[in-house]
Amino acid sequence: MVNKFIKIILLMFLFVTSFQIKADSDGKYIAITGMLKSVSDVNQQISENDNDAKLQILLQEKQTLLRNLLQIIRGSFIDYDVQDIDEEKLKLLRSKIRINRSRGNTVAVQRDKYDADYIMTKRDIGAYVVYLVEASRNYKTKEEIIAETKQRLQLLKKKVKATPEPIDGDGEIYQDLAKNHKDLLRIYAVYQDLLEYILANPEAIATTSFFQKMSLVSFISYINSHALFKDINFKIAPLRIDMGGIIVSLCIMLLNVIAFPLVSRASNRLVERFILDDGKIENVELVFISMHKPILYLMLFFGIDLALNALLYKTEIKITIDYFIYIIYAGLYIFLLFNIINSVVAVHAEQAERRNKAYSKELVLLLVKGLKGLVFLIVLTFLLSHFGINITAILSTLGIGGLAFAMAAKDSLSNFFGGLNIMIDRIFKMGDWIKVGSVEGTVVEIGLRSTTVRTFDNALITMPNSLVSTASVLNWNRRSVGRRIKMHIGVTYESNMDDIRQALLDIKSMLEDHSGIASPKEKHTSIKAKNKFLTLEDVHGIKSTQLVFLDRYNEFSIDILIYCFSKTVNWPSWLEVKQDVMFKIAEILKKNNLSFAYPTNVQINRNEESVLAE
Repeated sequence: MVNKFIKIILLMFLFVTSFQIKADSDGKYIAITGMLKSVSDVNQQISENDNDAKLQILLQEKQTLLRNLLQIIRGSFIDYDVQDIDEEKLKLLRSKIRINRSRGNTVAVQRDKYDADYIMTKRDIGAYVVYLVEASRNYKTKEEIIAETKQRLQLLKKKVKATPEPIDGDGEIYQDLAKNHKDLLRIYAVYQDLLEYILANPEAIATTSFFQKMSLVSFISYINSHALFKDINFKIAPLRIDMGGIIVSLCIMLLNVIAFPLVSRASNRLVERFILDDGKIENVELVFISMHKPILYLMLFFGIDLALNALLYKTEIKITIDYFIYIIYAGLYIFLLFNIINSVVAVHAEQAERRNKAYSKELVLLLVKGLKGLVFLIVLTFLLSHFGINITAILSTLGIGGLAFAMAAKDSLSNFFGGLNIMIDRIFKMGDWIKVGSVEGTVVEIGLRSTTVRTFDNALITMPNSLVSTASVLNWNRRSVGRRIKMHIGVTYESNMDDIRQALLDIKSMLEDHSGIASPKEKHTSIKAKNKFLTLEDVHGIKSTQLVFLDRYNEFSIDILIYCFSKTVNWPSWLEVKQDVMFKIAEILKKNNLSFAYPTNVQINRNEESVLAE
């Protein structure tokens, strides 16, 4: 892996050294001049725009451009004399001014004077950029930088104030005059913006200690100042990259690739040794494991972000990339916080189950969704603010349109509050066997909008909460003790009544002694009613009635009614208890010489009877 990166660095170096581009003095510093031009373009848009929201976005964009401009300045190596900027053009303009002044061409003099002042302002900006580079490298204090900047700002304001208004008139020369005046005011504005930004943020240039100097841009600047890379940087200047940025970017990527698996393995070992094997801290490993992956992703992406910053710090595309990077960071933080919420809730739920503490899964899920929604809204608010969108204006708009929104979302709101009613009143919970109208099955989930039910033929049915909360709900799970067993046992008419009487006594005794049958004598002290006005049996669903009686004379049998309740309410367990009771009843009937009755027919042939009588 290391060898591959060394080969990549060598190839990049050969590519750059073989790159032949002829760059003039402006081309050498095209990143700086390009950024200043971008500031000028934004100023133009600000002057032409009167929309408050748009103006706020443009002002933020200008601040971003100036901040990136200072990074470029600190990472650049300036080796030119500002007196060389447009020297030939300036000499020509001064000659033209003298000639036109002697001839009385006032308009031409003013036109060329604007142009000459434009060049002089470019030189002033260049001199100030050189000063900022030297101030950063030579540990200039904030006070020194502020004093120098204030002095330059005062001189600039005097120049602006002394600049005459253009002479009005028609013709091409007047159009050139107006254009030169406009260009001069634009460069004045850019220069003033730069000076005022430095006054407000002197720490962006000032380096007060060695440790403060150890920054990404400082490393880039140090590499760029090396004699080996000066000529190369001038050749690749039109690409708005430099050798310092390339080398630092590759080094960061190399370190990231090497460090990521090492940090991943080390963190896994730490979690396994100090958390997973620690019996004192209960279930805390779930939280750490859930945080592990997003933190590693954040570390990996942080390295990528640093490498891109080092490579593209001179380009304007970096501003656009920064927006996407901010979005990715927001997504990773959401991922991290969602994992923390899920793991913490899972830990507390497991602890509650171990300690046999009752809790509402539905309210827990609602809390989880609410917390996730809150996290998402907070992160979205930061994102919108970062992009210059006015949150207050959006909230005001929502307040004005609240009534219309409520009317449009009437069904959604009714479903939401219907879901809250189901959870708060605990009409049913997840896993309950319910019947609502023609829908019968097990509750899968109670959502904010709908309730999903899995039917016994394995179909999934979704019902709006507003419908469920107002319907009659049959809940088979809202019973603690007692699932009914009811049957009629028919014995033959040939049975002896004393045997039947004894069988009734034996069945009653069997039910009283059966471990799976609820007994009226048993007291349920562990279950308490909500208040003294509510009966325990009705609130918690406790049934323990036992009835065994001779019930009726049927067409083909004498019927015995057996009515009782199993202790369990679980269907498979109930079937087992019922089956055992039926086997025991059969044994009791056999012991008492009783037989199960079944439909019989008695046929009498009267012709045969008369023949026999004769």
